[in-house]
Parts: sequence; structure tokens; C-alpha cells
Amino acid sequence: LLQWEHYLSCDGTPDPTVPQEINTFMSLWRDDQDEDVQLVMEKAEVVLNMIEKLQFLLLEASPEEITDKQRDQYQEVILQLQDLLHQKYNDATQNLLKVANMYEDSETGNMHTVLKDENITFCIWVNLKKKARFKNHVFQEAGHGFELPKSLALSSVAIRVLHTRYDHVSPLAASLKQNSSNTDDIKETEEETEKNSDVLDVPSQGIWLFFMCSTTKVLRLSILCEEPRGREEAPKAVDLQQLLPLGGVYHISALQLPPQAQDIGDWSMVELLDVGLELYPYSPGKAEDGTQEAVQITLRLPDNVIYFKVPVVARWDPAGQQWRTDGISKITYEAEEKSITFSMGAFYTVALLQDAHLNLPYQAWELHPAGVDEGLFTVTAVFATIQIQIKDNQCMLSSVVVEEEEMLSHITGKWMSLCPQSSFEKSWSEHFPAEYSPKYVLCSGKVSARISWWFFSVFHSGHPLLHWELLLHLTVHFFLQQVREHLTAGSAKDNDWSLFMFNGEKVQNLKLPETSEAFSEELEEESEFHSTLYHMLKDSASSEAMDKVERAGFLFIDSVYQLLLATRVLAYS
Repeated sequence: LLQWEHYLSCDGTPDPTVPQEINTFMSLWRDDQDEDVQLVMEKAEVVLNMIEKLQFLLLEASPEEITDKQRDQYQEVILQLQDLLHQKYNDATQNLLKVANMYEDSETGNMHTVLKDENITFCIWVNLKKKARFKNHVFQEAGHGFELPKSLALSSVAIRVLHTRYDHVSPLAASLKQNSSNTDDIKETEEETEKNSDVLDVPSQGIWLFFMCSTTKVLRLSILCEEPRGREEAPKAVDLQQLLPLGGVYHISALQLPPQAQDIGDWSMVELLDVGLELYPYSPGKAEDGTQEAVQITLRLPDNVIYFKVPVVARWDPAGQQWRTDGISKITYEAEEKSITFSMGAFYTVALLQDAHLNLPYQAWELHPAGVDEGLFTVTAVFATIQIQIKDNQCMLSSVVVEEEEMLSHITGKWMSLCPQSSFEKSWSEHFPAEYSPKYVLCSGKVSARISWWFFSVFHSGHPLLHWELLLHLTVHFFLQQVREHLTAGSAKDNDWSLFMFNGEKVQNLKLPETSEAFSEELEEESEFHSTLYHMLKDSASSEAMDKVERAGFLFIDSVYQLLLATRVLAYS
């Protein structure tokens, strides 16, 4: 299907699944040494699309659709494209540095520029004059900045901040982790959980939905990075199951300045060195107060990202292939200005990480019909209330409300496909639970797959906000579900709710009102138990309601099912 769509697009780009095409593309691009940064940014869009297509195939294709050999081939091509893309940015940076003196600033005599698009923000500053008073700089168009030690301010050095809104770094650590002892721990947790319940088989990748937000509680804080738990042998190493990089990756580098072009008569001459882009050999010395010198970095946070708490700043360790929090100090987070400032003893690739489970457990959720094969899904998390509209096989993020303020307006109101690697997934900034989430957040276990989602086309369902429910989660294995019939707009009444209890084997209708101060398993008079919620409702619903249920579209049913699988509201509420 992907190859057919590529054929129909007829856009001249290579098919990444055809070795001859993708190898020719990479070979020709690798040989082109004269590109500038802007041209690389334009071609990067094509490269990122090809990477996305291959990732989609690896995630979605069944063993019958692609062989193990093809799977290995696609993974290798992804790595080659990622490596080539970064190398082309380095080559273009080197080309720019060779002629930096042609673009010097009239005020400082140094050179600086910012280039950006939806995937990249490229900032570079070249120290041409080597004067101590110009040791700090702010890239106004990007909001990033730095302050250098005096020794660097007097050196022939260039500072580059390359912010990629994609992350081609973390997947390297994630792939290594699959072969580590951590995987065994995860498997043990999964096996233990599956022994306790009839398990819903949720895809390991799932649908990652990200929301990050700053609240008034964390305005203007100055903190040190906290140690993630769970790695005694490397306490400063980041556990990517607990903390996730959000907002992309910042490649911060000190670069060796190549020989500059010289004007001789009508000629412009430059010495060519066949060494490529070189890192500046910086070793921190002692500051005037006797402490170790440090580079101070300020990063402007992306507008399409909202942080709920102060992000953890981590640096990439190429040797260990992991994110680490050591080497970063004096972190100051300015929530209102959406900036973060920190010091580091060397130049690193850094990322801003957020607790993957800070929005769990859910406080409440509702799913009710809004028309023929349409529904509205509302999730109240710890920091945000999220509304998602469902129509046939698509979903739309209708609103994200944090402290009564609408957030993420740039991605709301857009219908998107509901599948992994879709724009629906990529547009969001905090994720719903994964298979390893029980290690970090209290949950009520996995839920029986025998529950049918058909009735959501007519019935308004939700998770009650019961003040005695936390105690129940700690002592028993069942969940409570509120349901009422909702045939047309305005037809449902507040007192029409029925409260059902499901333990994985049977559903019962409780007499208990939500306002009750104590929990009771007393049943409604003359009520019977059923094996599924669907059969329970079928026994008591009107014929008109059940007729609408039977006529619900399969695309809509699957969308509801996939959304509930992704959010796991039944287990994490």
C-alpha cells in the first residue's frame, strides 16, 4: 500500500523501500559538497518523510507483508539517512564558516545568523574579533543564547546551536535497552500482570500523546537535576521509560574556525583544509574565583510544547549511548518567558525531559455519542483536560485546557488519522500509558478483552469521580462504570446514570449512588449479572438504542477501540 501511494504521489522522491533508489539518492547527496544550510534544510523535509515511511512500515507491517531481511534493511536505511542528514548539516556549517568574515556584524565585528523552519533552528556565532567583552550573545530570532568563559571569548571559535525538533538520538538508547537486563525486568512485570487478569493485547508502541505545560506552581524556580530512580550502577543515567525527551534535541557545539577567505585584488582566496568540520578542543580552566569555568546556555522552549513541571536537562553520552544528568548545573527555569538556563563544563548535545507519567492516574473520563458514528472523548488528567472528537476512522483534538486556559491551539481543530506514526500521534506532547507504566504509577491492572465498545455509539459512558475509589483500587480487582442512554442531544438526564461493577468475569448493576459516603456492593432490585457490559445494557436498553448500536459503522467502532487501547483509561483512572 505504501509503495502504491508513493507511485501515485509522483513527486520525484526515491522510494525508501527500493534499495537501488535509496542508495542512489544517498550516494548523490553525499557527493554534493557545496550545499549551504538553507538547501540542506529543504532536502531534510524529504529525508524526514522517507524515515517516517520506513518507521511506519516497521511498526504496522505484519510478518506476512515484510520479511526479516526487509525489516533489517529498513532499519539500516533509517540509521543511514539519519547519519547522512546530520553530516550534511555539518558540511553546510563548514561551508558557512569558511566565508564567515564576509558576513561580519558592523557593531561587534563578529558573525551571527539564524535559519529556521518547522524541523530545524540553526544558530551560529563566529568569534572573529576575539574580544572579551563579546563573550555572550543572544540569537534574537530564536531566543537561544550563551555566555562563554574568558578563555573561549579570546579564541578563534564558533558556537553552534542546532535545534532539531525531531529526536534521532534517543532511539539509539532505546534499541540498546531492548537487549539489556532492563528488558528482563519489564517482561517479569508484564508476566506478573498477565497472571492476574484476562489481558487486552495492546501494541507495544501504542499511540504516544504528549502534552507539556507550565503551571503557576513552578514559575521562576532554580533547581538542580534530580536523580532518576532505578539505575544503581549509573545513578546519573536517565531511565527513558520514566523520563522522555520533549521538544526535540539541542546540539550545542564549539567549532574550530577554518581559514577565512582573503581578498587579493579582484580575487577572493581561501585555504582549503581536507579535514571537515572540527570541534574546538576546549578544556575548562579555573575561573577568577577559583571554581571551574563553565559555559552558560539559555534555551527558548518551543511554542508547540507545554511543560507541566520543570524539565530535567540531560546531556547525551556517546560512549555509553545514554542520556545523563551529570555535567549540568545551576538550572533556572523561567516558565512565563518559556526559557531555561543552565551551566555545563563542556559542550554537549542536550535534551529537556519530562516525567512520562506525571498526568497519571486520570482523574475522570467520559465518552458519549455526538451523532451518527461520532463521539466525544473527554479525559481529565492531573494537569489538563483533553477533549477528542471521533468521527468514522478519524480523530480531532478539540481542546486542551490547563488551569482554565486553552492550550495547543496550533494543533486543535484538525482531523487526523488514528494510527501509530500518524500526524495525530506526532502533534501531541505527553503520552498515555505504555506497557511498562505499572512500574511508575498505580493502576488497576489490565482489563478483559471481552468488553465490547459497540454500545458507545448510543450510550454515554464515564468513569465516576468517587471519593472512596482509591481504597478500592488498593484492595480489590474491579472497576466501576457509569452509563446512561443518550439517543439524541439533550435526551439524557443527570439522574439517568446507572452504576455498573465489572470484575473481569461478570457485570453487575449497583444500587449505590455516586454521592454515597460509603461503598456498598448492594445490587439494584431485580437486576441480573451478565458476562459483558454490552449484554448488560442490551438487557435493559430501549429497542431504539440497540438498533442504533447494531447499525454503528465498523470504522467508528475501531476508532473508539483504538483510542481506548491507547489511553488505557479503564486501567489508569
